[in-house]
Amino acid sequence: MIKLVIFDMDGVLVDARDLHYDALNRALIKVDSKFYINKEEHLSTYDGLPTSKKVQILSENKGLPEDRHEFIWREKQKATIEIVKEEFTIDERMVNILKKLKNLDYKVCVASNSIRETVKMMLLKKGLLEYIDFYYSNQDVKNPKPSAEIYFQCMIKAEVNAKETLIVEDSHIGRKAALSSGAHLCAVIDPQDVTYDKIIKSINEVNASAKEKPKWQGGKMNVLIPMAGAG
Repeated sequence: MIKLVIFDMDGVLVDARDLHYDALNRALIKVDSKFYINKEEHLSTYDGLPTSKKVQILSENKGLPEDRHEFIWREKQKATIEIVKEEFTIDERMVNILKKLKNLDYKVCVASNSIRETVKMMLLKKGLLEYIDFYYSNQDVKNPKPSAEIYFQCMIKAEVNAKETLIVEDSHIGRKAALSSGAHLCAVIDPQDVTYDKIIKSINEVNASAKEKPKWQGGKMNVLIPMAGAG
């Protein structure tokens, strides 16, 4: 039976994938325009990865100097915060989804590859933080997604096991991490694809399958019935 629902943030609760794309490119251009990531590269290689991993790949693929990693990381975070403050407003539709789940006594948390400050600010600006029991960022784990570590952390915190957990994810990297954790996956395309009905349908399907008694898979079964008085 499902007890915990874990949401990814970027691309699930919040439409922020373009935000991270734009913020990183703002930082990269300050170093050299040749490090600019086009949309095709972003979707095929970088989407869903933490900034630290993205700059490592840029060093391998485009020769980005490693001594510029820290500068780019700082500039990217500054740009992200600026965009969030300027453009984010309360999302009443998503608020209602989380509110309904909480009213049904599900534990709700967020597991994001973003840094802690960004996760908190986005959830606050969208009006979602008060309906989240807790959240973990890439700074709270040693290995970010596609590792399943962040999901294991959530399960431990919520005191549930993988079979009692539903994970809502959009990206290939996030879905890979979710499946690796052994939890149930509710795959979505973007925040508009995240609906209360879709989540409840996934929960009900998991709960229904958990109630079904497993069928015998070993062919014919010989049953020995002891005779009265024998022995």
